[in-house]
Amino acid sequence: MRTIRQPGKPARPRVLSVAASSGGELRIVVPEGTDLLNGLARALTGAGVASAAVFLNGGRFARMQYLTGQPCRDGKRVATYGAPTTLVGPVTLLSGNAFLGIDEMGKSIVHCHAVVVDRDGAVHGGHLPPGVCTVGPGGVVALAAALADAALAVRYDAETNYPIFHPMALGAAHKVAA
Repeated sequence: MRTIRQPGKPARPRVLSVAASSGGELRIVVPEGTDLLNGLARALTGAGVASAAVFLNGGRFARMQYLTGQPCRDGKRVATYGAPTTLVGPVTLLSGNAFLGIDEMGKSIVHCHAVVVDRDGAVHGGHLPPGVCTVGPGGVVALAAALADAALAVRYDAETNYPIFHPMALGAAHKVAA
């Protein structure tokens, strides 16, 4: 078995958690012509959701990009993203998972990975960056499980040398910047 050693000192405890209650479930259809991640963020924050786990249940893209990991050559991290792969539609979404959270500036952010089939029948998968995944005809269906009193907040992680999601409790006065 291969062991990966991150460049920074391991956090103790490594597994972080906070108590959370369900904020309900939502079904969202991101319409044709909309960027997937921006559309998900708008729909969820418009419903008063600060943080959620999202399952992408199918749909199409007119055009999209995705990123895959590769070894980081400068040693600052174990891995980094490679160059984007661009697919021109129709691209069929098989499935995907995303998280809505809060970035370092207090604004909504969506992190998403998906598996798709291109117009030639080849399967692709990876990280979907914001602003480059245009939903195609019929929209993209998403099912979201919202958190009521907790959120995923992007914070710098010294062990991985990346900003990553960390759980945090939300107070009654917490507001999410749209």
